[in-house]
Amino acid sequence: MNDLGILVRREFKILLVSIKQVLAYSSFFLLAFLLFAFSVGPNLKILSSIYFPILFMIILFSLILTSDNFIDEDFKNGSLKELQFLGFSAEQIFIAKSLSMLVSIVLSNFFLIPLTSLFFGINFSIILNIFLIFLISSPTLVLLSLISALFSLQIKRNKFIQFIIVTPFFIPIIIFASSMNISDTENSNYVNFLILFGFFLITLPLSIIIGKLLIKETNQ
Repeated sequence: MNDLGILVRREFKILLVSIKQVLAYSSFFLLAFLLFAFSVGPNLKILSSIYFPILFMIILFSLILTSDNFIDEDFKNGSLKELQFLGFSAEQIFIAKSLSMLVSIVLSNFFLIPLTSLFFGINFSIILNIFLIFLISSPTLVLLSLISALFSLQIKRNKFIQFIIVTPFFIPIIIFASSMNISDTENSNYVNFLILFGFFLITLPLSIIIGKLLIKETNQ
């Protein structure tokens, strides 16, 4: 646990010093939303009705396209291999990377979701429900995205193959998250929350095992 704490502090220091991961994610997120808003037109009734499914699709693609930033630099400068040489396990490296990515994405969306909601005419009370659903879904999405980033190192950055391999695993998360009633005040989303949390409990051990194998394979 002490070694994991050291790795987590290292990742957070890198995140604070270099904010390109946050900027890359935020830039793609905002650009995609603006393109959707311009393509649909200024009708707020239409925009508000499609905001939630669009939000999750943009979060999904933003995560996949920017997840490489959390792995690539350590791979290029040899830090990924050096960390294992220093005695840190591949599982600890994967968990530390996941926590760093999760914090950066949650903090980014803390500002991005309310900002884009204004473009689509979403009420503030609904924004709180949207952010809660995002918080429940984000750990699973982050774990899967980091796995896709490690796959991209193995398949020489062929994004098309990366999307084919990883995207099907996102589909259940998107289905249950986007099917929730964002204007709900009667806790009718309770079952969906439990299902999303169940997905996380399943994804966590599997992603740690797969991530460990991919990191070991990458460092060979």
